[in-house]
Amino acid sequence: MKITNAIILAGGKGTRLKSVVDDIPKPMAPINDIPFLHILLDYLYNAGMQNINIAVGYKKEIIMNYFGNAYRGMKISYTIEDKPLGTGGAILKSSRVFKGNPFFVFNGDTLFFADLWEMEKEFLSHDSDLVMAIKPMKNFDRYGTVTINDENIITTFNEKKYCENGNINGGIYLMDNSLFLIDDFKETFSFEKEVFENNFNKLKIKGIKLDSYFIDIGIPSDYFKAEKDFKLIKIKELAKKIKTEKDWTLFLDRDGVINKRIPGNYVKFTDEFKFMDNALEAIKTFSQFFKTIVVVTNQQGVGKRLMNIQRIHEVHDYMTSEINKIGGRIDKVYYCPELAKLNPKCRKPNIGMALEALKDFPEINFNKSIMVGDSISDIQFGNRLNMKTVFLETKNEEEIINAKKENIDFQYKDLFEFSKYLH
Repeated sequence: MKITNAIILAGGKGTRLKSVVDDIPKPMAPINDIPFLHILLDYLYNAGMQNINIAVGYKKEIIMNYFGNAYRGMKISYTIEDKPLGTGGAILKSSRVFKGNPFFVFNGDTLFFADLWEMEKEFLSHDSDLVMAIKPMKNFDRYGTVTINDENIITTFNEKKYCENGNINGGIYLMDNSLFLIDDFKETFSFEKEVFENNFNKLKIKGIKLDSYFIDIGIPSDYFKAEKDFKLIKIKELAKKIKTEKDWTLFLDRDGVINKRIPGNYVKFTDEFKFMDNALEAIKTFSQFFKTIVVVTNQQGVGKRLMNIQRIHEVHDYMTSEINKIGGRIDKVYYCPELAKLNPKCRKPNIGMALEALKDFPEINFNKSIMVGDSISDIQFGNRLNMKTVFLETKNEEEIINAKKENIDFQYKDLFEFSKYLH
């Protein structure tokens, strides 16, 4: 990239998000515990940006204290809006930081994986006053649309209305501050209204159509969609590591994960052991990618004398035999037979079973391990060892609600749903 300057508009209150997030600047809304602005800055880093100016206003100290004056080697400066300046006023004030050099503009509550190199190429051709990233969309009414001709010149800006298909302003601009010479702009103004609508005939605006990922977290439904989307990105990144590094370990709980629970009772006989739907297929998938697969299960039914050691071994032998038949594997099963009230070191969330596994498989690296379970104790077990954690929604509603208070990396309906992301 030749143009490495960027302005981020981050002065908004996020009024429409207050029902789902704390009273903070909208760009700091947490997406799976990470501020949205953090994710946007990662995108800019990967695109080669070097100088970032953040236009801040509402509760500006939250942003300034969090990021300081640098992030991943990028220099960060701030333009402070003592009063709301509108998008135009904020861009105009921030643009002075770059002293006439061109810059990108981003909205702090929008992420669009636009090809900035294509935008730069168009802008450096000196054939436009501004280059805009355009996003094709279907079935929407939140955004106005733009029309472009065969030369990528924007010919019309259209008001918001329901559209089955259309191109929207993606909220990323490439420009320099000479654009503000076309009119006598006030201190406070809307960039979209005063520049695009009122001065459109004085400008040559190019639109680059880019059909890549786009999210605007301005309303609760899209905020929740962002959380789901970024978990998907995160699991795909993890799956790629597992498949390429080939030395990861999978820890599986048993009841509610591999086999169906018996409400208020224990699985005491082989004919009571019923696999969860598609669990066998899931374990077959895991067997292709994980170096080691072990089961860690609390079985205090033994301590309660509802079954003996022989019976639990018969159940586990049956389980592993059925898994082997379909081409899967479990390398070893660890269980804790002692009563919960004794708090034995082997009972999850204590880590005794993991330490036993490490003795048997010295190559296990807990930092390259995943714990999958349906109980709070499973997640706590994984967290104590710095594993990645996967919570399955197969238990009761109370457990699901309480488990969400823990540090969970991923959450799925069942083992099969999780396994699909490794294909």
